[in-house]
Amino acid sequence: MPKKHRVLELPNLPLSESMNKGIPDNQLSELESYQNVHLSNCQLEGTRGVDFQYAYFDNIKAINTYFKKLYLQDVKITKSDFANTEWEESLLSRVEFINCRLLGFKAIKSRLKNVIFKDCQGQFSQFNLSKFERVIFENCQLEDSTFLETSLTNVKFINCRMNNVILTNAKFKDADFRGSNIEGLQININQLKGVILDLFQAAYILQRYTNVIVKPVDEETTDNAETY
Repeated sequence: MPKKHRVLELPNLPLSESMNKGIPDNQLSELESYQNVHLSNCQLEGTRGVDFQYAYFDNIKAINTYFKKLYLQDVKITKSDFANTEWEESLLSRVEFINCRLLGFKAIKSRLKNVIFKDCQGQFSQFNLSKFERVIFENCQLEDSTFLETSLTNVKFINCRMNNVILTNAKFKDADFRGSNIEGLQININQLKGVILDLFQAAYILQRYTNVIVKPVDEETTDNAETY
């Protein structure tokens, strides 16, 4: 029987109009839980142990700051800026990032499950020592990003720019790179089990790491073969 893949689960959110607008003084409190909130056009500073459930973030800035053990469940984030922000030992479940700026963003030793990144700028981001399960990157710029010792299970990179991305010692299961630009990709050739590539990507990896040159069968080769 063919394998069945569980469908990626989207955030389960109420209507924005029914949610609480903002938080007191736009200031996050350590170890605080926030539910049914809509944050818009504000700046947040990092802290520890913050929990968001059923939340919208729109045009949020959290730049050059640090969160530890951040928990996001059923959250949609649009047009927000997390440049050079670090999330360590964080948990994301059913979260969407739409048109966000993630330059130099770090999610270290974190777990991401049922997460979508769409139309995001993620150059120089770091997802080291993290676990991804049912995650989609679509139309994202991920040049020079790193996934060192990261676990990628049922992850899709759709039409992404992944030049010079580092995947050293990563583990893969149904990790699909088809259609993305992987020029300069750094990956261990002996750890490709679980990776899905298109024909052009497979030829590129073979030539880059094994010096095997893949060429189409041309007419001259066909003609020569017929003379024997």
